[in-house]
Amino acid sequence: MTDLLNYTGKIVVVTGSASGMGKATAELLAGQGATVYALDINEPKEPLGTFVKINLGDRISIDEALAALPAKVDAVFSCAGIAGEIYSGRNFSELDVLTINFIGGRHLIEGLIPRLPQGGAVAVIASTGGMRWQQRAEKLVPFVTTAGFEEAQQWFKENRDELFADFPGVNVPYMVSKEALIVWMKHRAYQLSGQGIRLNAVSPASTATPMSDDFTLNAAGLKGSHISLIGAQATSEDQAKALIFLNSDLASYVSGQDLQVDYAFTVKGLHGLV
Repeated sequence: MTDLLNYTGKIVVVTGSASGMGKATAELLAGQGATVYALDINEPKEPLGTFVKINLGDRISIDEALAALPAKVDAVFSCAGIAGEIYSGRNFSELDVLTINFIGGRHLIEGLIPRLPQGGAVAVIASTGGMRWQQRAEKLVPFVTTAGFEEAQQWFKENRDELFADFPGVNVPYMVSKEALIVWMKHRAYQLSGQGIRLNAVSPASTATPMSDDFTLNAAGLKGSHISLIGAQATSEDQAKALIFLNSDLASYVSGQDLQVDYAFTVKGLHGLV
């Protein structure tokens, strides 16, 4: 029978592999016969392939991780990130959130793109929290098209107030980081199409991961604000399956897409549902 996913023997890089969606993605890919390079700031408790330590908030750490990865990579799964300015018992600055969730992940992916063959693919985890990206794209394009890691950080420092000015709600740095990720994905996917490399995103709604409590803290007690219409959280495996689909041969003509993996949560506003 034809292997429609076609991961057997493929070399894949998975960030955030020590927990949550990244861990589920790495486990499923190993089960599909892929050679997994598992990247995280923490070493996975269970072996998931070749572990490479990385801190997406530190350009030097990212460059060291790139030096440890193979010269050829077939697919990249960018799953690492933090829930906001409160995460895993620590406090982070707004710049930290933007760096870890967008700037650092972009730097790693851009470093891996030259290693991807024609037919290679990248999938990133965005969020339904970034679903206002279309209304705010004009503000975000100058940010996401900055030339590199330090340039992006400097742009944010200089333009922070304008970038955040019209954003309602809570956990704004997280939401903006995910908007930026989606706008960058859209912009870069078109450029990469000429090289035969695909780039897509998934935008999960509420998912049961180790981050769940941190989202509640960052939302200042607005628990359940991201719960889907059916009233149940997704699992990490639900999101991992969507990522694996997007980078597989099954999605060979899919690029530049933000796939909402949310059990219809994002149509709530469209249909005026409560």
